[in-house]
Amino acid sequence: MSTYWPSNTITMPSNNMPDQMQHHDSKADLLTFAFSSPRAYNPNQPIFIDAEDPSRSLTATQFQYLVRTLIAGLKAHQVQRGDCVLLHLGNSILYPALFFSVIGAGGVYMGSNPRSQQQELDHIVGLAQPKLILTTHDALPTLQEVAQARGMAPSQICVVDERAVDHCAQLFLRYEMRYPASAEFLGGTAGAMNGRIGNFADLLCYGETDWMVFSDALAAQNTPAAMFSTSGTGGLPKAAILSHHAIICHHRTIYYDVPYPVSRLMSLPMFHLFGALWTHIFPVRYGHPLFVLPRFEPKQFLATVHRYQISETYLVPAIVTSLVRSPLPVSEYLTSLRYVGIAGAPIDGPSIMQFRSRLHPLAYACQLWGMTEVGVVFQTRYGQHGDPGSIGTCLRGYEIRLVDPDGQVIRSDECSGELYVRGPGLLMAYKGRTDAKEAHGWYRTGDLAYMKEGHYFIVGRTKELIKVRGWQVAPAELEGVLLGHPGISEVAVTGVDLKDGRGEVPRAFVVRSRDSTVGCLTAEEIYNFARRQLASYKALDGGVVFVEEIPRTASGKIQRFKLAQMNEYREMVSSLLQRLEGPAVPTMGRLTSNADVAAVGAA
Repeated sequence: MSTYWPSNTITMPSNNMPDQMQHHDSKADLLTFAFSSPRAYNPNQPIFIDAEDPSRSLTATQFQYLVRTLIAGLKAHQVQRGDCVLLHLGNSILYPALFFSVIGAGGVYMGSNPRSQQQELDHIVGLAQPKLILTTHDALPTLQEVAQARGMAPSQICVVDERAVDHCAQLFLRYEMRYPASAEFLGGTAGAMNGRIGNFADLLCYGETDWMVFSDALAAQNTPAAMFSTSGTGGLPKAAILSHHAIICHHRTIYYDVPYPVSRLMSLPMFHLFGALWTHIFPVRYGHPLFVLPRFEPKQFLATVHRYQISETYLVPAIVTSLVRSPLPVSEYLTSLRYVGIAGAPIDGPSIMQFRSRLHPLAYACQLWGMTEVGVVFQTRYGQHGDPGSIGTCLRGYEIRLVDPDGQVIRSDECSGELYVRGPGLLMAYKGRTDAKEAHGWYRTGDLAYMKEGHYFIVGRTKELIKVRGWQVAPAELEGVLLGHPGISEVAVTGVDLKDGRGEVPRAFVVRSRDSTVGCLTAEEIYNFARRQLASYKALDGGVVFVEEIPRTASGKIQRFKLAQMNEYREMVSSLLQRLEGPAVPTMGRLTSNADVAAVGAA
């Protein structure tokens, strides 16, 4: 789709005054920041590339024109300042343009998983209360049911179909010929959608419009730009509201110079903040090419890295584990990588070391830590050394505290406490709530951490700790140990209460490895494997449950509330079997279509 454009179509200013730029950035709107590059690059080179079909791409010139065109289209469809537009879409090269155009029109972006079930989507729509929803043909039936139940008109839905990129190509061709875009030429319908479901082409028929601009610090800090749904690992998600200033601060925090040409591959979901951090601003501001995959699939991911000689990518621990255990010749495909950032869920040091062994000797695979509500706060960067189990050092601009259960600030090394964060990248609020931040602007993360020689380590979540006879057991520690067994592909640990009143004990949910050389793994083997490496109070006395998959969020976090639901179902069936068959047996057989259950220990 890329064609030659005159170099003066878009201005890419260059200067070497980072301090002055940063001062100006504190007052800028997000789009002005993104499109004001601190260094020159060729605006006619592709910056967003479809990794499955590289002929479908967007140059910087095309991208800015598309954003301005979409802003005009959104305004024509009554998107006003403060209105939310929900992108119920998967990854594509058009997603960043839609992200910027919603914000540029004065609206508030929100994204959602296009694979959401009806109940999940209904909750997100209830949070967002969108003026307009953009979605795909595949997701449309579910969305229509949710929208109709909530009283939304069909004209509030717009379909981004498989021809959307082709519509953009026609738009650029029309522009190059210096003809205004027309509804007839693009296959759209100028004017209101008149009670019908719209099409992406309908947004391209209104010329182009400048984005909302301001240069005032208070406006930047107090104008919502986006809402990102939190992970929902412990229940229903919340909507974290981020200002223009917060998103710019997120970017400023994670940007640093590296000694290699940067090209990135994005297979993480763009609707999640972890994916968005590297998707939207970097290509536009610096000309770093971003190759886009719709989702992670091992063979395709490896082939893409090799084909385009990708130098950077970002992964969640579950993906790292799958690559480490893959029978494919992973090392041969990943020779071009120089940095892999890993976040989204806990991961142990040995797993990272195993992954590093499959990379080029000059490559780094390191943890970083962040949250939807705060951005990235800790990172081990390219060229930095430290314990692979560490999330890194605190990044510039953030303040942190570790607080013990009595509310006292911890000042000693290797003493764990709850992590508190304060800084300019924090959320404004949760939508419809007032409990986002503590007094004096601190955000209580719920993560337990400790510091050792300036590096930080995550122990677990305060709400996930299992209290065994007064001892605190972190599920992440047990999961790290169990993943060391070659017969275990994935694992999640949660606490269950013993029926005899002796309190809580750990239970493991295990996905067996498909490696035929391991044999059929039993619950007893797993119990003994963990018992040999852990203190007695950390034994899996809650049993071992074999499942086909671990429920996770899009960012890779374990959804422990779903594990709790599985526990409830298991106990219900166990009770029923006891009444029907007498005493419980160690192995209960297949209870559902996707779960094998086996019990050992005191379950």
